[in-house]
Amino acid sequence: MKAILAAQQEVAAGLKLPMPVLVLLSSRSMLGPVWSDDMLRADVVLDVRALALRTLSLGDSVSLERIDGALHEVFLSSTPVRDEAYARLERWLRGYVD
Repeated sequence: MKAILAAQQEVAAGLKLPMPVLVLLSSRSMLGPVWSDDMLRADVVLDVRALALRTLSLGDSVSLERIDGALHEVFLSSTPVRDEAYARLERWLRGYVD
């Protein structure tokens, strides 16, 4: 936990990453102690609004993609959501890689 908090402080201070950065997030969070089937289509670990704001401190060239129905681990989401995530990743890569 100490390492996680230290890393979060580093990000909050600004990483100034020199390379383009892509951040993929769910479009919504579902944080709470009571199970709901909606949790199968949301980030149940972190607040995606806070993450989206924190994204701005990563560097000068940052792309943020919010994906409806994605889990916290975006590429472990349902197949249609995962396909959308891969399509967005491919689009982003085509913009930066020859």
